[in-house]
This record gives sequence, C-alpha cells and structure tokens, in this order.
Amino acid sequence: MAHHHGKRGAFLSAFLVLAGVAALVAQGRGGGPAAAGGQTAAPQPQILKAGPGIIMGRVVEAGTSTGIAGAIVLLGSTGALGAPQLTFDDGTPSGQRSAQTDSKGQFMFRGLPVGTYAVTATATGYVRSQYGDAAVIQIRRALDLNRMIEITATDRVIDVAIEMWKNGGIGGRVVDETGDPMVGVEVTVISRMPSWGGPVMQPVLSTQTDDRGIYHADVTPGDYIVGVLAATTTVPVAEIQRFTAAQGQGNAAVSAFAAEVGANGGTMPRGVGTRVGAFSVSQFGGFNEPVVPPTGDRGAFYASSYHPASQTATAAAVVHLQSGEEKTGVDIVLRPVRTRSVTGRLIGLPGPVTGLTVFLVAPDPSQRASQAALIDTPRAVADGSGAFAFLGIAPGAYTVFVQKPPTAADTRVLWASRSIVVGDADVMGLELPLASGARLSGRIQLQSAQSAALPADQLKAVTITARAVPGTPGAITSPRPVRMDRPDPAQFTTVEYIPGRYMVEIQGLPRGWVLASAMANGQNLVDQAFDLSASGLPDVVVTLTNQISTLTGIVRDTRGELAPAATVAVFPVDRSLWRIPGMGSRRVQTAAPGRDGRYTFTGLPAGDYLVAGCDWPSADFSDPGVLTALIPSAARVSIGDGTSHTQDLQATVRR
Repeated sequence: MAHHHGKRGAFLSAFLVLAGVAALVAQGRGGGPAAAGGQTAAPQPQILKAGPGIIMGRVVEAGTSTGIAGAIVLLGSTGALGAPQLTFDDGTPSGQRSAQTDSKGQFMFRGLPVGTYAVTATATGYVRSQYGDAAVIQIRRALDLNRMIEITATDRVIDVAIEMWKNGGIGGRVVDETGDPMVGVEVTVISRMPSWGGPVMQPVLSTQTDDRGIYHADVTPGDYIVGVLAATTTVPVAEIQRFTAAQGQGNAAVSAFAAEVGANGGTMPRGVGTRVGAFSVSQFGGFNEPVVPPTGDRGAFYASSYHPASQTATAAAVVHLQSGEEKTGVDIVLRPVRTRSVTGRLIGLPGPVTGLTVFLVAPDPSQRASQAALIDTPRAVADGSGAFAFLGIAPGAYTVFVQKPPTAADTRVLWASRSIVVGDADVMGLELPLASGARLSGRIQLQSAQSAALPADQLKAVTITARAVPGTPGAITSPRPVRMDRPDPAQFTTVEYIPGRYMVEIQGLPRGWVLASAMANGQNLVDQAFDLSASGLPDVVVTLTNQISTLTGIVRDTRGELAPAATVAVFPVDRSLWRIPGMGSRRVQTAAPGRDGRYTFTGLPAGDYLVAGCDWPSADFSDPGVLTALIPSAARVSIGDGTSHTQDLQATVRR
C-alpha cells in the first residue's frame, strides 16, 4: 500500500464486524455402473428437449426509442432452462443464457421450453434493469415487482422491450476548517429511500479524494446522503494481543477465535490504530493508519461530517439525482472537535466473553433505530472483565447499548442500555448491569377441513421468532437466528429477546399450508405489535391452515384493453393493519398481471380488503399515502379461509 501523508491520517479503517468464517465443503462424485473388466462406464448425459418459444426484443434508453448497443441480456428461469451442465437437443447448454445486443439494441433467445422467464439487462453507464421495470429502482424493495415472461405451449415469438436508465454522478471537494484539501479521505455515499413509512439508509459505495480533495461517485439515480464517516472503534490492547497470538498458531486457532467472536455478535480486533494506555483507537475509513489528530492536541479529532454541514446522517441534506444527472458541489467541510472519553464496566457477565461490542448510539429522530442507524456509530470492545472505553467521542446525547446474543449452546440474552450525555468532561466509571431477556412459548395447531396432519419433521421445520419494532432496544442489532430443538414438534419455546415491542414472524411453512394466525391474549401477533415483558409471553397459539384463499381477476385499461403492465395492489380496509413504521404487513401485497391481464393473490389471510389496479411506476405501495390515493378506484372484497374470489379491475393511470 502506498504511503499517504497529510491530514488524511485521521481517517482509518473501521474494525470489521465479523461476517463469519467460510468453510470449504468437499463434494464427492459418485461412480456409475461397473462395466466389463472392472471399469466404470461413463453415465450417459441427459438431453433436454428444446421448445418452440422465442423471446426477441430491444434494450432501449428509458423515455426514448434509442437502442443500447453492447448491452448484456441475461435470461433466467426457475426450472425451464434445466440444471447446470446439461444440453438441449438443439445444442444449447442448459442453465442461464446470455446475449449481447446489436447496434440497434436488439437481442433474441430461441428454442425456449414452456415456462416462466426473467430477463435482465446490464450495460456500461446504465442501471441494471429487469423486464417490466417502468421506473428506475434505486434499491428493490419487498413490494417492487419482479415481472416475468410466461411462455405457453401455443406461444412462438414474444416481443419485449427493456428500458434502461443512465447512472448519475455525485462529486465535490473535502476540505478542512481552513479550506485546505483533505487528501486520500474516504467518502461514503448512502442511499436514503422510503420503505414501510420511514426512511431506510444503506451505504452503497465509498470513494477516495484525490490530491485536490476532489471525489466522484457513479450511482443509481435516487436520493442519497454523502459524508466522511469517522466514528471511532476502541479495542483493548490485550484483545489485539490474543488475536495476534491466535494468528501465530495457525488457521485453526484463528477460526476458533473468529467463531467465538461471531457467536457473541462481536467485533474482530485489528492491529491498527493509535495506542492510548491499555486501548487502541482507530476511525472508520479506507486506510489502516494510526490516528493523527489534526493539531498537536491529542484530544481532538475530525468528527464525522455530512454534506453540507451535519455531524449526523439523520440531519444530513438529501442529494436527489435524476437519470444521467451530474451533481457537483456536494462539498464536505471537516472540522476538528474536542473529544471526550466514555469508560465503564459490564456487570454480570458469566465469564470472559471474546469480542463483545458496546455501542454508543446517537438519537434517531425517525425512531427507526436499527442496524442502518449503526452506519457511523462508535464501538468499544469489552475486555475479559467487562471493562470498556470509548475514545474520541464528540459531545452529545447517546445511548450506551450492549447485547450478548443467544446461541445454540446458550439461548439466553444478556443486555444493557443506558442514556448518557457527553459534555465538557469525560464520562467515567459507568456501570451497566446486564439483564436477562424474555421468551415466547406456546403450541402449533392445524386447521384443516380434511383433518390433515403434518409429519413431525415438517412441523419441526416451522420456526417462530420475534422481530423487534424499529426504535426499540431489541432492534438496534440483529443477532443470528438460532434454531431451537423441539422434542414435541407441536410445542415451542423461543430464545430470549430483549423486553420491548415485537411482532411474531413464522417461517418454514410446509408446502400447501399457510399461516392463519398467532394469537395470545386475544391479539394476532403477526398483524399487530405486542409488548414482551420481562416475564415473557406464554400460551401463544400458532394456527396453520391448508384452506388457502385465492383472489384473481382481469385488469383492463380505461379503453377496455388488457393491461399486463399494470400493478395490482391489495390492502386491508382496516388502516391499522397497513403497517407499523419500518415493518412490512403480510396483508399488503402487489401482483403483476400476466400477458392475458390476469392477476392472482394466493394465501391472503381472512379479512376485508381493497384491491386496485394502477399504472403508477413511481408508487411506493408501502406508503400509506399511496394506498389512500388508491381507495376511490378500489373494489372491496371479503376473504375467508379457503375461499376463491374473482374481481376484475380497471387500472387507473397516475404519474
């Protein structure tokens, strides 16, 4: 790595949060039947039958008829293209196919069997696009449709068009408090978009300033905030020494150390940063260099800074970028701040816990504290006795938070949370008593008109978990899921969770069954949030049913013609079931009509719904405002367990 000088030394690599240790899995290869002479006869390769279907079309620049030459078009299918390493009888290899567009943007796929296909296009300088995208998608959300192309036995040639949007660009300068350029500083671009009633932030890329302090980033059109992230990570030197010793012992010791840190949801120590007494402190950034304060004052750091002049992501200005637009002048000024230290000890650890990480979380006005809010959060790794220290902390209000998550070996949770204010003096000697969590328990019952039963292994595969409502302590970090052993498949007890507000999530449902409800104290826990007290929540009854509802119909436009490009949205009449901010509702769904205009929803929970068709490319169907706007054109339907309904629709046009 080239040596970098100047004030950029204040920006260091963040400690990497453990992502896990990859394991290599050896794959055996079975032999075929024995041939004469003890030799093994090579198996005959399976030949797949090509179909008569053809997909041909053009890739064009959005809003124009201009074809994009040299675009790569990918064709995928859930099964129609066969398993890898096989061949069709026309000589075409099985699996995903690709084609490159000609000078007019044209492409073609031949010999396609009956099935459902996805078509995606990529091109230099453009956003990756899928067939059916009618607007640029910054980040694909749960209700953003993936439109498919269905080839039937009577289809021969299907003509399609794929629109692509040009990337945009964001650029500016990073300077210090005197206006001098900051060289080699890492600038982070963070997407900011609405989902389920609140803003969601996600880092999309980082880039570095040049010798003039200038940076530039090519990004998908959309909304962004831009900043230099400088939150500190403080690690006991003893933990770094332990990791260094493990490295000296070989891969097995490193893997064991990493697994221990991962089980604790912790942070891997790194041998970089500035040593301050028994601790080492570094800042998030692109370089593994020691902290160099901007002046001779070792108590001052460059704090995080966002365009144009904010120290927090939640208060940063939003940069809106259109297709093909270049936004310049997105400048950032870094100013040194007098920083403080926060020290303390965790009380009640069962013993040494490797890598356990304490967070210093700034308040989030959107009340959506989650891992997205931890993009630029100071962290401290506790030592074996539970002692921790945060160095280089800017003044302000914070919540000190720690969680030792449940594991398969120990399904308890230990956690602590305390509000503090960092002012003109260091905050020293905090004591954080660790509290235990609470569990949900109950039973699974089946609702079936035919008195059907489920095998024990399928019932055991059903998992019941609790998801914390954003803005509560349980939502700050997301521990790895832990599968609980259930000797009685119909009975369940969850791992411990931090007390607070939650919703129940059910996964692993067997084929042919859907979730009817999860009831406790007269409340359906999958539709509305509940309070999990320190004493837990017993007697939860999870009901599965094989009486599956269907809602279908034909969508037409205002001229009475089929409207396959429309979107159909279904949502409850009861607005309280639309969503909880930051969390999806299983009762709000979208569907894409087929080429015949037919839409279908399968497995909607029983209740009263509104269903509407619309041509509204920019709509966010998790937004209550969008659903409210659809009400005048929506049809009302009542869904029961196992009932079938047909409701034709006329699509309204909105832009």
